[in-house]
Formats: sequence, structure tokens, C-alpha cells
Amino acid sequence: MYRFGFHVSIAKGFLEVFDNARALDSNCCQIFTHSPRSWTFNPISEDAGKLFKDKYQKNDIRPIVVHDSYLPNLASEDLVMRTKSIDSIQKEFICCNRMGIQFLNIHPGSHKGQSKKDGLMRVCESLNSLKDYVGNVTLLFENTSGSGSVLGSTFEELKFLLDKTDFKCGVTLDTCHLFTSGYDISSQESLENTLSNFDKVVGLENLKLIHLNDSIGELNSKMDRHEHIGLGNIGITGFKAIINHEYLKNIPMIMETPVNEKRGDKENITLLREMIEI
Repeated sequence: MYRFGFHVSIAKGFLEVFDNARALDSNCCQIFTHSPRSWTFNPISEDAGKLFKDKYQKNDIRPIVVHDSYLPNLASEDLVMRTKSIDSIQKEFICCNRMGIQFLNIHPGSHKGQSKKDGLMRVCESLNSLKDYVGNVTLLFENTSGSGSVLGSTFEELKFLLDKTDFKCGVTLDTCHLFTSGYDISSQESLENTLSNFDKVVGLENLKLIHLNDSIGELNSKMDRHEHIGLGNIGITGFKAIINHEYLKNIPMIMETPVNEKRGDKENITLLREMIEI
């Protein structure tokens, strides 16, 4: 069964997530646990977490994925920044476990002038300090577009993170980031080549989530600008290949597409379903 969804709001409370997802014809979704542009937040209480977990078990909206906020940088050389980042991710693990959420998605961070290897090692060391808080959660490293000093844009970097982190982890592949970091997925042939490469380096069994976004940027442009499905440089041909791929069609796919005058969320999910080849 296909799992298509969107990032949905928690503005009216965590328990509204299920209705918000259903309103977009979704059967999976992604959320923030707090404002993504704020350091200050408290983990959900145990009582509120239990209410969410109970409702989650009764609803066929799954998986629900928590995306960490935009601020943490676990690779930072600055001790204050790294400590704040570790504390933030610790709270995310607590939230996920109280809510019964299996996946926590993070961006690896930025090396800010260190060597890439040193930056990646700092990420792993920071995460390993949180081992006691992981519980039943699988941490997902999201691939990045590779701009500036951002880490996690290559399959080799993702493999390093998986190997050096001392608890259960997996990978989220964002299609926009994949394309603009230099991995072509705009045709059936190029998709197969990229997935074969991923399987050799990382292992397809480690792919747990797909962020399904088209790209304003061109191949290898390092640009992180999402576009509606089929309207960017990956295009309809690329997305048809992705959602009908024998392995990928079993992976949850969550869109982070814009909502603007071109198209809304419902139009994107309708288009995806029309692409399915039975």
C-alpha cells in the first residue's frame, strides 16, 4: 500500500495531526514538535504523549515522522552551539518516545570550515552522547544538497554517519537534494543507476523515508529549492519512475512542496496517485 503524505501543522495541538493529514488525503505525515525556529521548548508531557500514542494506534496515518528544527548543528566546533544542539535533539527523542513515534529525521549539520571528516565525527560523537535517550526511535539522516559546508550530501558521508553512530539509524532521501547534489533521478535509467550506487555504498535496507520534492535547481546545482511534483527539473518522467519503482513504492513518501498559486497539496497528491501504474 502506498504511503503518501505531507508535513502538517501542530498549531492547534498534537491531536489535530490526524485530521490535518486526512484533510490532505494523506496516510502518513511529518511534524515538528515545536517552532522550528526556536531553541526554547519543553518535551510533550507524559500524559499528553499517552493521549497521542493511543490515538496514533487507532489511526491508519503511519508513519508519523518528527523532523528536528532548523537550528541545531551537531557538527559545530563551538561548544555552546553543540551543547544547545545536543539538548534539542535529546528533547526530540523524549517527545518521540512519549508519543510512540518511530522516526526522528535530522539534517547532519555543517562543518563550518573544519574538514568534512572532523565535522562528521563531531555529529556522531554528539549523537552517541544521547544513546540513553534513543529508546524505540530510529534516527534518520537526511541527505542534503551539498551547498557550502553542509554535510550529508554524498552516499559516502551518509554511510560514515551510519557506521559511526552507536544506535539504530537509517536514511531519508530527499529527491530535490539528491538531484541537486549530483545524483540524477530524472529518468528510469538514471534512477536505477543512482539506486544501484546507493545500495553499494549505503545499502537499500537503510532507506526508511523519501522526501518527495521536485527541484527548481538543475542537476548538481547544490540549490535547495523545492518545486511542485513534475514542475521542476526532475520532472514527470522522474517521479513516475520513483513511485512505480518496485522497491521504492514500499517506502513512505512525504512531500515538502510549496503551497502557492501554481498548486496546493491536494493537487500534488492527486497527481502522484494518477501516476501509479497498476
